[in-house]
Amino acid sequence: MKKLNYKDEVAQRHRRALILKIAVMALGTIAVVAGLIYLLFFSRLFDIREVSFNGLDTMSSDEFRRKIDNTLNQKILKYLPRKNNIFFVNIRNFEKEFASAHPVFKSVNIQRKPLHGLVLNFLERKPAGVWCFTSTSSVQVSHCSYFDSDKVLWGQPARSSGFIFLTIEDQRRGTERKIDDEFFKPIMEVAKSMVGEIKSIVIQTDSFNEFRVYTTDYYIIFSADSDIQNQLDILKIFMNERNKDTQPTGGFHPQYIDLRIDGRVYYK
Repeated sequence: MKKLNYKDEVAQRHRRALILKIAVMALGTIAVVAGLIYLLFFSRLFDIREVSFNGLDTMSSDEFRRKIDNTLNQKILKYLPRKNNIFFVNIRNFEKEFASAHPVFKSVNIQRKPLHGLVLNFLERKPAGVWCFTSTSSVQVSHCSYFDSDKVLWGQPARSSGFIFLTIEDQRRGTERKIDDEFFKPIMEVAKSMVGEIKSIVIQTDSFNEFRVYTTDYYIIFSADSDIQNQLDILKIFMNERNKDTQPTGGFHPQYIDLRIDGRVYYK
């Protein structure tokens, strides 16, 4: 047997030391990874145990709870349930999905509640009224939805006993159910000024730029192209004068009042 010289012995010791060092590092890495996996997924230190909901006034939490439970029970790498770690839940996906599927929500915000909870905060839109669109079919059918100050439409209000909100009947037959800005702003300005007086508002089938505001006794024709506040001011002055003139006979009761011509009032 050939005897190793001093240099070969030194090189061999270095190789053994290097192999031992690599083995120790590998075992240490495996131990650290195993410890992290246990800490993150099996120790229950970060598992999700509670899901709470805030701001749901008109909708039930059941649908959202089922969706979250289904997602949390999905497995990572086919073995590890997502619910075992609160930081592995993609809350932004939930926010986008819930907001896009339900226009009633103005915003959806989900927060992690240390160390075991998710808190879902919903901000529901407040209805400004109900907007009804006439169907394009041969049979006249109205499709109604709530709307808010941002012109967002959602839901289908029950109409069995009449609406409790401001109601706009858009009788123009179009292919798209969309609130026209040219009518929306004037109508909302009138509605704000005549709170409690309006029974309904109608945009007629052949309407070009006018809409009718129905009260209990008569209707008023406004022009969407003219200054609404000016029309309201003229209406107020006119009604005050007519009520004074007709006070002995029980007040002024017209069939309609037409404000479409600037500075003038026509009535019947």
